[in-house]
Amino acid sequence: MTRRHRETVDLHDKVIVITGASSGFGEAIARRCAREGARVVLAARSAEKLEGLAEELGGGANRALAIPTDVASDGDVARLAAATLERFGRVDVLVNNAGFGVLDRLAEAKLADLQEMIEVNLYGAIRCMQTFLPYMLARRDGQIIFMASLAGLIATTNMAFYSATKFALVGLARTLMLELYGTGVRCALVCPNVALTGFQQRADIRKYSRVSRIAGWVTSERVAQATVRAIARRTHGEVLVPHRARPLVAIGAAFPGLSRLVLRIVR
Repeated sequence: MTRRHRETVDLHDKVIVITGASSGFGEAIARRCAREGARVVLAARSAEKLEGLAEELGGGANRALAIPTDVASDGDVARLAAATLERFGRVDVLVNNAGFGVLDRLAEAKLADLQEMIEVNLYGAIRCMQTFLPYMLARRDGQIIFMASLAGLIATTNMAFYSATKFALVGLARTLMLELYGTGVRCALVCPNVALTGFQQRADIRKYSRVSRIAGWVTSERVAQATVRAIARRTHGEVLVPHRARPLVAIGAAFPGLSRLVLRIVR
């Protein structure tokens, strides 16, 4: 359950690092953070897209810093942290957003796809978290945000490998929430439903289950709004997008047999 805080913080001049910032949720989050006056560090593999976005956001490198980064690379993530600290002297928020999915039934799914998704979706998030967290702990302030998915809370057909990476990310984030109590650092887990983004370049839209439509598809802007709200509120807990998906998640957790029955009917 999401723990909501009444306190809010002004995002003006907050240093926010966003992975996967060149498109989709990451780009939308970067734009919204920039509008709120934050200093954004844009990280993704596409240097050209990052530079274009940084220029569009305006304010020069003191407001938007583009750092081409592959989160699957230890060296790239280390350079991302070094460049951030050199430019701004601190990091207030890390948004672990980089990720992708390949959808297939288990009988046809390729192990190589799973290995690649684990390296980016899970190991990439861990790599970034372990790189930036020590600086936050030293300051006793900061926030780590993990962009998971409803697919990390509800199992559906064709998504076993992708869900495996997101279920793992959910477990990781929930554990970090416990370990961070008393440190001054917060952890938020954002679980959005399907959205039409660049994600579909590899995830075949025809393979989504019908239950994803029942939960309600979302837009990148809606996910960005929920994420920035979690930053402003210093949320330490879970955020579902859309919120009306919560009953589906609750039923799945409390009544797994009933959940499987429903999912077989509406798959």
